[in-house]
Amino acid sequence: MRKIKSLQIVLLGTLCLLFTQCSKSDDANPSGGNEPDNAKNIGPVGSSANDLLSAENYNFLVVEVQYAAGYAPPGQSINYLQNFLNNRLNKPAGITVNVTEVEAPGQSSYSISELRAMEDEKRTQFTNGSKMAVYIYLADGSYDQNNNVLGVAHRNTSIVLFQKRIEEVSGGVGQVSTSLLTSTVLAHEVGHLLGLVNNGSPMQTNHHDSANGAHCTAEDCLMYFSVESTSGLSDLLGMSSPPDLDANCLADLSANGGK
Repeated sequence: MRKIKSLQIVLLGTLCLLFTQCSKSDDANPSGGNEPDNAKNIGPVGSSANDLLSAENYNFLVVEVQYAAGYAPPGQSINYLQNFLNNRLNKPAGITVNVTEVEAPGQSSYSISELRAMEDEKRTQFTNGSKMAVYIYLADGSYDQNNNVLGVAHRNTSIVLFQKRIEEVSGGVGQVSTSLLTSTVLAHEVGHLLGLVNNGSPMQTNHHDSANGAHCTAEDCLMYFSVESTSGLSDLLGMSSPPDLDANCLADLSANGGK
């Protein structure tokens, strides 16, 4: 009799443990499964380059653009982003860009950790199934590490544009237009997500400006280091569209599954 009671207690304890573990898993991921919704969107920059470029694992891309109230991206920049992605990525099921406004935190500057915390709270689109997701946030302040930086790619599918700073240095007499500058920084940061330069998309020919991070040695290339900062503003004067990717960058993307 004692043995039967002991066995019943053990079985009851085991069932309780299993139930508790399942409950925790469901709470962590309301959509089901054992990993959080954002598990595939918190890797290092460039680590999802092939997934973004090719259709092997994901044939559809959704780009979620959120902007702090008062800092909406120019419509021309969203159109440029859509065309840029269509020209470089193999996504036969399509590429969708959604733009929404969110409350402006009102800080003068932001750290990467603060930006990631905001993304974790506000992001709604994540990579799953056959869908790849990218998140772009336009901030109402500058980068706390360097006021001259206009954009940063900081996760495998995450970009921030410091839109307030972009607007401060563009759109005036003798300045580059805000739409051109926004488009240029957007495309440059997307280039980093795509593994440029030598950071996820293997180089076919050496063109890595190692002294300036994951950038191209060609001064007229979209991936030149100064493009994402105020130091490159003068190079955009007189231009009607952002700089193009040079032949070496295009070769890298094509070899890694892109068009």
